[in-house]
Amino acid sequence: MAATVPSPSRNRTEGPPLEEEAARDWAGLPWDALLAVLHRLDHVDVLMGAGQVCTPWRLAARNEPELWRRVEVRSHADRRSHVAAPSSTRRHSSAVLCGLARAAVRRAAGQCEAFCGEGAVDDSVLSLLADAAPSLKILRIISGDRIVDERLSLTITNFTLLEELELSLCTDVYPGTCEAVGSACPLLKRFRLSKNQFCKWNTKNIDQEAMAIATMGGLRSLQLFANPLSDDGLAAILDGCPRLESLDIRHCFNVGMSAAAIRARCPGIETLRLPDDSTIDYDLKFSPPDMTPWNTQDEHQCDWHELVYFSSW
Repeated sequence: MAATVPSPSRNRTEGPPLEEEAARDWAGLPWDALLAVLHRLDHVDVLMGAGQVCTPWRLAARNEPELWRRVEVRSHADRRSHVAAPSSTRRHSSAVLCGLARAAVRRAAGQCEAFCGEGAVDDSVLSLLADAAPSLKILRIISGDRIVDERLSLTITNFTLLEELELSLCTDVYPGTCEAVGSACPLLKRFRLSKNQFCKWNTKNIDQEAMAIATMGGLRSLQLFANPLSDDGLAAILDGCPRLESLDIRHCFNVGMSAAAIRARCPGIETLRLPDDSTIDYDLKFSPPDMTPWNTQDEHQCDWHELVYFSSW
């Protein structure tokens, strides 16, 4: 019997069915495998891309709270390089990121235990966390330009289970928030308050944050980068936080207390970084210190907006 020769039309259609079969394979992933894939992806990518691949992926992204137990929403600026990335590399605006953050918190269905927002936190996000994340243990706010102390100090009291707090590259000062944390968050063990630039001329209320931090008696780890605190403020922290094991005060150039004096006051400190210590391993962008004396300053201001930052969870 003569062999049957495939028709040209059949040859032309052999490509697309293979592509459709590949798509069906992705859609047919076992649930555990699908969740494993989604867990490896950036949450922004899940919300804006991967979660829309097909119906099973969309259902998993929307209806699996475990996927959103640890929420991380960041800009897509290059955080790995110490060279500032051009603004065009930032894929999403702050408004878009805040919207994504709210969507992620809602999908957690009350199970969110850790939230990290980089350029992705405003009052609406914090209010939603206060209402919808009763088990929150970790809160990290990076580049929270719109986060002010007065409102944050009220919201933070909802997070009574908080164990780790970060306020980095935020432009306000937060004495009220620190005081509220000291009274409302007895489980707090790690606190990071990192500014982008130390300004020598800024001599007003330099210890207000430090005095409030001194009320966080359970702290084990504290990083204050480029903070204006003085030896008085540091002494209050050492006396009020006797369980400290790690203290990082790099770029806190108003501090003159020696390492020996610090350890004598708080003997449990094992890891100590002093104001002049190297910043080669520091994971946030910062500006060089402004060491201009206050009495020669002429309407000078720290430029809070030069910064392009990066961080890791």
